Parts: sequence; structure tokens; C-alpha cells
Amino acid sequence: MTIRKLLLVITFVAVMLAVLVWCYPTNSDFKSENPSWNGARDLLDDFRVSPLTSLDVLSAAPQGSTLLIIPYMEFTTTDLKILANYVNSGGKLVVLDDYGFGNHILEHLKIETRFAGDQLLDTLFNYKNENFPKIANFVSESAASGIKNLVFNHATSLENVSQDNIIAWSSYFSFLDENQNGEYDEGEPEGPFPVIANFQIGKGELVLVSDPSILINSMLEMGDNRRFLENIAQGQIFLDQSHLPKSPLDEAKGKLRIARNVLATLWGTLALIVLALVLTLKPIWNMRKLKQRE
Repeated sequence: MTIRKLLLVITFVAVMLAVLVWCYPTNSDFKSENPSWNGARDLLDDFRVSPLTSLDVLSAAPQGSTLLIIPYMEFTTTDLKILANYVNSGGKLVVLDDYGFGNHILEHLKIETRFAGDQLLDTLFNYKNENFPKIANFVSESAASGIKNLVFNHATSLENVSQDNIIAWSSYFSFLDENQNGEYDEGEPEGPFPVIANFQIGKGELVLVSDPSILINSMLEMGDNRRFLENIAQGQIFLDQSHLPKSPLDEAKGKLRIARNVLATLWGTLALIVLALVLTLKPIWNMRKLKQRE
């Protein structure tokens, strides 16, 4: 096999692998392109949500828009400043967290409320089992409009919340499983616990939800989860993807996206054209050189 043919085979295989990686759906939690049970593809399609790979674009976001953020990765100082500016300028920041880094946002915004971080279980008011507590005690009429109950999935609770800020509570039969053994032990905190709260910050609003799982495809239709999102989300809706862990497949897709963006530039396109011309014309050039030698 000639070097040219070998290069063509390698190029063909590389292109096919790139297409396969690009087209294969991610299976990462909360990813907007993930159509599986743990993804957020339904949210993207049904609510016309705009996924964000960076918070930088929020500087141009319209007032009255909503940002849904699932803080499973740490925030940079720049990110925290962007979020503070966004909500102070009139945006609605909805932080959905259970065991992530939501408290970093609250510290930066000087909000004393915290996500508890221990799993909220409910032995009576639940869907199937105690890991899926039902939330039916709402204080806010606007958030509770058309809602009988929400279904959470391995959620937590909020602590140090003023009564004036609470939107919803868990039931009296709920408790926090501090030792993670799946059952109530003497001394563990007992419900009801605040699970949703809101705060006015500057011109905007901060909403805290102690379970991000209500956004995933398999939970969106549970209880009145969909209606709740319709109630709290307003204007243009953004879904932050930049603070979710990346799988190897996500990393590969990111590199392909960079390559595509480079090729889409003028110089990238010209380089691709030149390469194609070289590969096409090289055999003709070689034939001419052979004839000249003869």
C-alpha cells in the first residue's frame, strides 16, 4: 500500500470515528442533549430552553429571563460575579441542588440559607419508596398554582430559612438521613423541612430548590413537576451546562466542537481547501514528473 493510500485510509477512519462520536448521544446527568432517563432533553424541547456552555453570555441576557443552574462543579470567582450581576440586574436565578456546590453561590450572594446536604427521606408521603418524597405543602400561591404535589428524587432540604422566604415544605413524616443507612435513627432531624424558597435580590429573584432531579426526563412528568417549572420559569430560559461533570464522551465532543469552529473560520476553510487540492492533484503531479523523466 502506498503512503497516499495509507493516508486516505487513516483519514477516512478518523472522519468516521469523529462522526460516530459526534452523533452518539451523551449519557451524562442533566445534559440537555441526553435523551435517556437521566438527561434533560425533554426540558430543552418542551420549554425551549437555551443550554449554556459558559456563563459569559449572561451579560447580554434580557431582564426577566430565567437561569436554571445545577451546581455540581465548583465556581470560579468570575462565575460567581456573573451570577450576582445577573440576578441583581433583574434575572431570575433558580439554583437546584442536593449534594453540590449551591452553598458557594449563597455565600457569595450573602444569603444565610444553606442546602443541608443530607438526604431527605419520607416514609409515608412518597412515590414508591422513601427516596421519592412527595411535596404537597405550599405557602406561595403563585408557585403552587395548579399543583397538588411534586415528586422529588434523592433530595435534600434547606436550613436557616426565614418563614417569609419559604415556598414549600416536606411532610411531618420526613427526616434527614444523616448516617445514610436508609432508615430513621433516634436523634436524626425530623420534618417538616423547607425544600423550596425564594429571595428578592436587587431587581431580580433567587429561587432555591433542594432537588435538581425534577428537571430530568424521567421526573419531569412525575406529580406536577412540569407545572411547577412552568410557574417559576419566566421569559427566556437558560440551562447552565458548564457546572456539570464531563464524561470522556463529553470531552471528545468538546474537542470536535472546537475543531469544527476552527474549520468554520476563513483560514480554516482555506486550509481545508488547500489540503483537498494537494491530495487531489498530487497523483497528477507525480504522473507529469514520470513522463518528464521518460
